[in-house]
Amino acid sequence: MYSDKYSLCFQPDLALIEQVKAMKLQLGEVIGWFNSKNSLAHLTIAEFQASEQDIQRMHQQITRCCNGFTPVETHLSSFGTYPNGTFFLEVDPLAKPQLKTYAQKLFRTLQLKNAYKCTDPHLSIGRKLDDTKIQQAYALFEQPQLSFCCDLVVLRRLNTERRQFDIIHYYPFLSQPMEEDTQLTLF
Repeated sequence: MYSDKYSLCFQPDLALIEQVKAMKLQLGEVIGWFNSKNSLAHLTIAEFQASEQDIQRMHQQITRCCNGFTPVETHLSSFGTYPNGTFFLEVDPLAKPQLKTYAQKLFRTLQLKNAYKCTDPHLSIGRKLDDTKIQQAYALFEQPQLSFCCDLVVLRRLNTERRQFDIIHYYPFLSQPMEEDTQLTLF
């Protein structure tokens, strides 16, 4: 069965997207090209393969989850790195547990098999950077003071020609009471 690569992400507002784009361009002037340089700012929840039929099923599940999510004021006021060379903006300690809870709810609901699941919400600036480039990134930027209201999740499909993900659906947080999955019995 034919499948595409998809990504489910928390999506910041346009102002933050533009700020991160400027940071990536600034970093590119210092270190040259790097992975994620042209990627739109986002916080990955999961990446997975799925058929169009799978996506239609997931659409209702994602909508139901996001209808019950409440917007989260999210601050990005420090940088961090992972051993794989990712240089990122760290999510503040108040917002991070809430975003993790939302991601876990989506993992449980969608039951994605063979998916990459992000368990530490962050906003990547660059990936696969060597130690020298990471040190240059730290030296380039002052302490960040960025924030946004995290109020939606987006579903993105990989555009194989551009080698970037394109947003195909927005799922706003509607703060509605959560419907718990209940099992019906006949007797």
